Amino acid sequence: MDKGRCKREMKVTYDPEADIIYMVLRDGEVYDSREENEDIRLEYDKEGQLIGIEIMNARANLIAAIAKEISREINNALQTR
Repeated sequence: MDKGRCKREMKVTYDPEADIIYMVLRDGEVYDSREENEDIRLEYDKEGQLIGIEIMNARANLIAAIAKEISREINNALQTR
């Protein structure tokens, strides 16, 4: 591994009862947060770096995002034919 690079591992937890996914992008204390929409909250540290993402109604939100990406890929493939 290159000495100038540091390896970061994202941690993901899922609460099936609340249907919430929480992604920790980097360790740190949450200083501020912003609601991207009613189901997605972004969390920042004191330096303004994104450190966490919380997704409520995860099943519906992730399925919609995956379906949208699949649709985009199919449309791109059909246009290149």
